[in-house]
Amino acid sequence: MGDIIIEETNHRVFVILLANSFMLVASLAICVFGFKKENKLYIIAGLLAAVIFAVGFIIAITQALKEKKLLIISVDGINDCSGGGFGFISFKDIKSFEIIRHYNTESIGIILENRKDFISKLAHQKWKLAKRNLYLKQPAIQIHTERAKDMDPEDILTLLQKRLRDYKRLYE
Repeated sequence: MGDIIIEETNHRVFVILLANSFMLVASLAICVFGFKKENKLYIIAGLLAAVIFAVGFIIAITQALKEKKLLIISVDGINDCSGGGFGFISFKDIKSFEIIRHYNTESIGIILENRKDFISKLAHQKWKLAKRNLYLKQPAIQIHTERAKDMDPEDILTLLQKRLRDYKRLYE
C-alpha cells in the first residue's frame, strides 16, 4: 500500500495571478497611450510597471504550478502538512476519527489512545493548541480539511478510517 497524498488548493495564488495579469494589461495600455500621445512620462511609467507586473506574473505562475500537500496518509500514520498542522501522528496513538463542525467548516478530529502522553510530547505551540481544543470540548488534534483539493471531509474520513482499521489488523 502506497501513501495517499491529499493536495491543498491555493486560491490565494490564483487571485494574485489574476491581479498581476490585469495590472500587466493596464500598464501596457498606459504605455501604448503614452506612445499615441507622445508623452515620455506615460511610456516610462507604463514600461516600468509592465516589467514589475510581468515579473510578478511569472512568479505567480511558478507558485500556482507547485503542488502543496495538505495531508499524507501512509501505512504507519498521518502527516499533517498544513500550515498549523501537527506533523506526523502514528496510527498506534490514534483510537478513532470523527467529523467536527464549527463555524460553517468541517474538520476531522482525532481521538487519541493516550491523550496526556501524546500532548506532553508536542512542541509548545502545538501543546497550547491541543489544550485549547480540549478546553473547547473538542478532540485535541484536528485536521483542517477545508482547503483539500477535490475531496470532501467525509471522503478523507473514510480513507483515514480504512487505513486505521488496516493498521490495527496488521499490528495489533
